Amino acid sequence: MITIPRNTDFETKGELKERVLLNAARLCADIYRPAAIFTQDKNGWPGDWEGRTLLALVSHMRSLHTEPPYLRDIILEIPKKLNEKGYLGRILPEGIFDEQQLSGHNWLIRGLMEYYLATGEESVSDVVKRIVGNLYVPLKGAYSGYPLEPELRLTEGSYSGTVVGDHGSWVLSTDIGCAFMCIDGLSQYYEIYRDERVLDLLKEMIGVFRRIDFTGSHMQTHATLSALRGIIRLFNNTGDREFFDIAEYIFDVYLSFGMTENYANFNWFGRSDTWTEPCAITDSLMVAIELYKITENVKYLKLANRIYFNAFCYAQRYNGGFGTDDTVGPAGKYLKPNGAGISEAFWCCTMRGAEGLLSMCLNSALSDSSGRILIPFGGSFTIRSKEFELDFQSLIPYRGEYTITLIVYTDCGFTVSVFDGEKFIDHKLSARAGEAIVEKGSFQISLRNEDAFTVSGKKYFFGNLLLGTPNPYVKPLYEQARFVNGLQPLTNMKDVNMENITKEKRQIVF
Repeated sequence: MITIPRNTDFETKGELKERVLLNAARLCADIYRPAAIFTQDKNGWPGDWEGRTLLALVSHMRSLHTEPPYLRDIILEIPKKLNEKGYLGRILPEGIFDEQQLSGHNWLIRGLMEYYLATGEESVSDVVKRIVGNLYVPLKGAYSGYPLEPELRLTEGSYSGTVVGDHGSWVLSTDIGCAFMCIDGLSQYYEIYRDERVLDLLKEMIGVFRRIDFTGSHMQTHATLSALRGIIRLFNNTGDREFFDIAEYIFDVYLSFGMTENYANFNWFGRSDTWTEPCAITDSLMVAIELYKITENVKYLKLANRIYFNAFCYAQRYNGGFGTDDTVGPAGKYLKPNGAGISEAFWCCTMRGAEGLLSMCLNSALSDSSGRILIPFGGSFTIRSKEFELDFQSLIPYRGEYTITLIVYTDCGFTVSVFDGEKFIDHKLSARAGEAIVEKGSFQISLRNEDAFTVSGKKYFFGNLLLGTPNPYVKPLYEQARFVNGLQPLTNMKDVNMENITKEKRQIVF
């Protein structure tokens, strides 16, 4: 299994750090401050806005190694807002469950647990335990009756889901399947606290989840992929191969029926004429990375590169937030923001993007079973441990040149392996204590075309960068790189300002 190099600290640089700083600045806006976040929910998602904000701020604390301005104030405010059962929102009659409440609290417990892991603050841990004990543990036995019939969800839903009625024990949402979102948070709860009641509940939930007809029931892809992250986490903590097999199978279903031509997502399975959702793009990126680390199969690493550069990066707007786009596939061959303006999903995706950025920071360097240090995405960063300091500088994936600087504190050697988009290039380095070794490398990035996978047509790539017709109002990225027929990568979306974003429209299928 591939892991993060042991006992290392990281310092992110270059474009990735720019993206982190942009998002961190956006999350200082008034709608993410303590006085506002508990009043922002307008569609019946208690815990969701608060939890996503908290998780985002903790993610930035880890990415930037500094505490965000309002994080501590939010932590102090949360206990004052909880009901007598210790969670947010209404207390329903015994045996009745609101899937939006369960989904929203997934993000609240995730944010609280990440804060607890970062700080060790036991009072936060106590809040999480009460939420799980009073909101989630009573669910045991309820998931076998979760309704998936499409006729029960006749309201198609908008960008933020809404409650559409009751059926049996369940209060249902237009975000079909969001009741399974909390596999994510509950799996992390089990990872930390080893509560067997929660493990039993997870097994019940996953037993139902694995039998879902995702396309027939129009499951929301974000809910599906968040649940997958939880199943993968459960595999990593139990070693039960069945959990891995379920996750890999469902991810294959997503790749076949839930992914757009630029490696974003259709918001619901079977509804290709809707929009993308960067929450799900973030989830799919994290799933691909984790599957690569488990299997060491480079197909997942190549996919993670394509998701990040062609979907995740395009979704980040000039203000640092993340927005929804038109889906490219059966509904059309042009990529552009969905709706008017920047189409920022400030109530969810702007916050979720922070965890995606943290995942890219944490996985900038990995280590495989042979001890190689792997550099899977390029970029620029420094990692430090008690044994060594490794500095990597590059403009990968835009250009193939890079510089490795290694300083070791004891006489030793390392193999540093750089991913060129298809395979790893090995550099065997050895040094004496205190000595700095500088190694320069390069590889040729090829231009090629591939068949589209949801419609007939061709797509053009520069390495793993999907190319599209350029936005004429934005300066091309890295003009030294030569792209085919005037096409440009999609990653400069963050440079399209408010004045020009209404003109944004890029053809990517030809």
